[in-house]
Formats: sequence, structure tokens, C-alpha cells
Amino acid sequence: MVIGTLGLGLAQKSSATQTWLALRAGCVMPIYGGVTVQTISTNYGTNTLVLPFSGTNASYDFYSPPLSQAVALTTTDKGGGIVYMQNTGTTTANNFAVTGRMHYYDYDPNTGVDVSIVDTGVSAFKNVNAGQTVNWGLANVALPANYTLAVGHMIHVRLTLALYSGNAGNWGFLVYNGPNKAATSAYFPQNRSTPVYWQFNSSVVYGTAAKMLGLTCQSGGKMCISCAGSASATYWIQATTNLQSGVWTTIGSTNSDSNGLFSFVDAHAGNYSSCFYRAVTAAQ
Repeated sequence: MVIGTLGLGLAQKSSATQTWLALRAGCVMPIYGGVTVQTISTNYGTNTLVLPFSGTNASYDFYSPPLSQAVALTTTDKGGGIVYMQNTGTTTANNFAVTGRMHYYDYDPNTGVDVSIVDTGVSAFKNVNAGQTVNWGLANVALPANYTLAVGHMIHVRLTLALYSGNAGNWGFLVYNGPNKAATSAYFPQNRSTPVYWQFNSSVVYGTAAKMLGLTCQSGGKMCISCAGSASATYWIQATTNLQSGVWTTIGSTNSDSNGLFSFVDAHAGNYSSCFYRAVTAAQ
């Protein structure tokens, strides 16, 4: 539904807006030589997820489903974005600062070839202090040349975070997959008067919530998680060592069979004194 207001003799100049692309844990996406579980969608998620940032720099690659319709961009279009980060540390010794950038590519899944479209460049640094979730915008940079993304190609966004100061330790996280204004998003293009309608092909079946059937210890400290959900659907297995933290980390994904049954083996469970698990659908 579109809700509007009427004005008497008032003419308004249209303003630029962004076409947002949510960075998601949305499905198992085939790419050249393999698959990826970090995807791009025109729909925001509801379950906020995190990816660890513990080094001096890290790159996170996200891929859209293949385009079902070509999209032509011009030098008046811009690439931008917003980054959300979380610091689960508890003291000022855990404070750190980072910079961010997003590089947009035209990706051909048949060959694995990336063609650069636009790069936001490195942002100013942002302080990510203990106990906080912060966000900051990236520069809106115009395309250096007109560009058309072909049918069957994918949008590839590479988000790079670089440590500016401090120590991210084990408490720095990139926040993604969540609702609008709560998780990292790509803005592409950034400045058209009306958003671009990206038409993506996707054959992923999203399922209902899964029921945990049991946990089975295996040799070498491994743990097998057994669940029941929707038939032939994609599910994410998430884990946490602290239920009160509210931080769940995706440790893998799997597909249910025709009866809705699936299992997943956590090969690293033995590294922790305790661990909690949950299974969520790819659409959440």
C-alpha cells in the first residue's frame, strides 16, 4: 500500500534514494567451483547473525542469486553501504577501531570471473567500544563507467574490515542478516530517484522452524545434531557457548530430506566445555 498526502499548490523536488541489498545467510548458493552460504537478497532477515572479526583485517564475500533480467547502470549511479559491528568485550581494554569498504563486482558463476563495477574506498575509522553495537556509512562513489550486468550473472560484494587501532580479540563481530537499520547492508545503486528492481532467480526452498531431535557424542569430541523440519529445505545450524549473550554463530548449513529430517556434525564441539545449538530456516 502507498500512503500519500495532498498539498495545495505545493511542488516537491524528488530526492535521491538507495536500492538496498541485504547481506544474508539466505541459502546455499552455487558459485564457480563450489558454493557459498553468504548471500545477497532484496529482503531483510529477522534473525541477526554475526561473523567473527579477530584479526588485523578480514574480507567477507556475499553473492546474489543469478539475475533473471539484465540491469544497466550509468556513471550517475553510485555504490555505497552501511556497516554494523558488535563488541562483546566487557572492559575498555577490549575497545578497538576499524575502517570499512565495499567493492562491487559483476560475477560470472560459469567462469568465476569478477569484473569490478565500483569501489567505495576505505571509510574513516569507527570506534567499536566494549558492550556496543555501532554502525557507520561508507562513501557513495559514482561508477567510473557505464555498466550492464548480464542475465545469469551475479552481484558480488566484498566487504573488507581493517583494524585501525586496539585489539578486536575474540569479541569483535560483523552483524548481518538482520532487519533494516539493524544489520549490514549494501546500497547499490545509492542515488536514483526510484530504487532499482533487482530480479534474481532462486530455487531455494525455505522451510518452517526445525525441532531438535537429539544430540549424539561422536569420537574425537564431535557432536551430531539431529533435527526434523520441512521437506527439502535449507537450514542453518547455529551455536553459542553462552545463552545469555544472545550471540549465535552459524557453524554450517544443510538440507533436509524428503521427510524433513536432517543432521549436522559439529567437528569442533570438543574445543568447548559446553555448547548450545539451534536450527533456523534460511528465510529467517
